[in-house]
Amino acid sequence: MDRDALKKEFLCINGVGAILILVMISMIVLQKAGVFPSLPCGMLMLFHIYCPGCGGTRAFFALLHGHIIKSLFYNPAVVLGCIVIAYYEVTVGWTILKNNGKRYYCKKAIPVYLYIVVIVIFAVVRDVMLCVQGIDWLGDVL
Repeated sequence: MDRDALKKEFLCINGVGAILILVMISMIVLQKAGVFPSLPCGMLMLFHIYCPGCGGTRAFFALLHGHIIKSLFYNPAVVLGCIVIAYYEVTVGWTILKNNGKRYYCKKAIPVYLYIVVIVIFAVVRDVMLCVQGIDWLGDVL
């Protein structure tokens, strides 16, 4: 991929990411102010199991307060997502800045695939503990 195409893709992905972050922060602020209702997880209500995103908000706030281990217990998607995003930002940004023909990032989406595998394994283990052993990871343990 040439430098201009990579730069355009990089800016586009960061623009969409910035919009998503602004929407998320706006929803959190509106929920805290009581303007927008906090909606429960539909998967938890219907099937009595956690979705892969359950605990994500608590994990995000724990991470903001510097509690990395607690954030990992709530939902590792937040911490691992930050690592994958940081990897992308640094390696692609460095490739664009250096402009020496070298690529400093993994062309394949291996980090993303590993991220998805870890999140699915965590979700399955958490739901098996809830359904089989009756241990509510977010309620009982934390």
